[in-house]
Amino acid sequence: MAKFEFSESGCTFIPDLTIAREGRLRDFVEDFETFMGRITGRSGNLYDEFNSSSVEFSDLIAWKITDEADYDQSKWQEAVLSISYLIAVTSEWADIVEDYKDTRQMNIDRWKNSERLHLKKIQNAERNDSTVWTGAKDRAIDAMKKDFKEQRKKAQKDWEKFEEDAEEIGDKLKKGATEDNIRQLQDAGYLSWAPYNIMGSQYDKPEIPEIPDFGHGVPKPGSDPEDVNLWWENLSPAKQKELKADYPDELRMMNGIPVIVRDELNQAFLEKEVERAKAEHGEKSTEFEELEQLMKNLNEEDNNAYLLALDTSGGVGRAIVSEGNPDTADNVATLVPGTDTDWMSVNGQHGRAQRLKSDADAVLGEDSGVNNAVISWIGYDAPTKVEAPFPFNVKSGADELIDFQAGLSATQQGNPPNTTLIGHSYGSTVVGHALQKSERASSDDDQNSGPLLEVDNVIAVGSPGMDVQHVSELNIPSSNVHVSQGDDDWISSTPDWAHGSDPSSDEFGATVFDSPGYGHSDYFNTPRSGPMVYMGEVIAGTR
Repeated sequence: MAKFEFSESGCTFIPDLTIAREGRLRDFVEDFETFMGRITGRSGNLYDEFNSSSVEFSDLIAWKITDEADYDQSKWQEAVLSISYLIAVTSEWADIVEDYKDTRQMNIDRWKNSERLHLKKIQNAERNDSTVWTGAKDRAIDAMKKDFKEQRKKAQKDWEKFEEDAEEIGDKLKKGATEDNIRQLQDAGYLSWAPYNIMGSQYDKPEIPEIPDFGHGVPKPGSDPEDVNLWWENLSPAKQKELKADYPDELRMMNGIPVIVRDELNQAFLEKEVERAKAEHGEKSTEFEELEQLMKNLNEEDNNAYLLALDTSGGVGRAIVSEGNPDTADNVATLVPGTDTDWMSVNGQHGRAQRLKSDADAVLGEDSGVNNAVISWIGYDAPTKVEAPFPFNVKSGADELIDFQAGLSATQQGNPPNTTLIGHSYGSTVVGHALQKSERASSDDDQNSGPLLEVDNVIAVGSPGMDVQHVSELNIPSSNVHVSQGDDDWISSTPDWAHGSDPSSDEFGATVFDSPGYGHSDYFNTPRSGPMVYMGEVIAGTR
């Protein structure tokens, strides 16, 4: 039960708490997927099986029961359809529960920060009024009271919305797989039309989403990644092959194009770049050595790396390498580097991604069946140390990061992964700015404000600031924002006016982990060390 009590010395701010547990709900979903596998004679992720096509679904049902009479087969079909509907509704309810818990925690974090600031103002006003009464204390208390009422009202509205959603879920379970319920689940992405289409015209296939028309060529730079992916996936294999031959440079850098396609095109480009660097600069040049080393790394035996972008032109360029395939991974992390990083930092940054993935894999164990991917993202114009205090690079970097993450979401196969953003140094400032930008966009009525940055966890190490004064401004629960600053990290001398308050301070409100004796560049150097194990746990979704 909620409890809200105002006091000028400190308030009680406890929004309603649900007893529902999203973890148990997801376990329930997994159990029923396994049960459905027994019925149909298949194993593995049945969600993907049932979201293919109606023909495949019919074949799936008949695969183990071909000797049954038609009547019996229809009963099997109805049974599995009921289970798939139950899975979809339960998955939706689990997401609603998780979203409310996150929102509730953010409301608490926001009030804690506001209360701290209000109490400080009241104390200052009290000292001033002790000399000459000015009414400053009363005004400060009134401001605190007004803010308290507004934030309480928001928390209560969030709970009311949660109760409405709970009623809708209950209604879906009571009424069952009606046409309206199925279409709502389809629209929300929890259920495909395919399994139900075999039951007749009652569940006719809904309108196919309109395929974006990009003319005779390819999408322009900056196109919505979801539109890009929808366009690409609806091309024939022959047309895809033709476009890869005609527009390799455009497609290999485009968010929304599948990872394996980008990797294929970028590795072909890399081979040409190695030859170019050798001819122009010689085998002793840093440029040639970095490119050749990158090619060796990608061609190593048992290699599991994917080259998602490479641009050696200009001052900074681009170089994005993923250790593991993010399109198929269960856990996906993106490492955002800091100042003085350019494309020629690619091998060092990829090494960090490899070590992070190795620690995430170690947390889960070899037989877990869970796949991790960690991306080294040199995808923005990282500033020099001299340029770092100014806002230009952080704004453009945030835009590019949001677009890149939207591309990963668009190309993801299967269920959405657990996602983590890791910001090192100035990279954490970019992450912080991107989170704020998404919060503003989500509250904007303009539907053309661009994609939002959706992420489950944030790690910030060696951070000069995340462009905010308190964790509650990041639009993510404080328990999911993990921060560390080494004892020997010079970044601690950064003034608050540059990029906001120190994220590792108690006042900031994030979850802090130790990096004893670490300097600014030490956080990713030692596998199985305390900080690396901690980050591996966050990436793997176990912390």
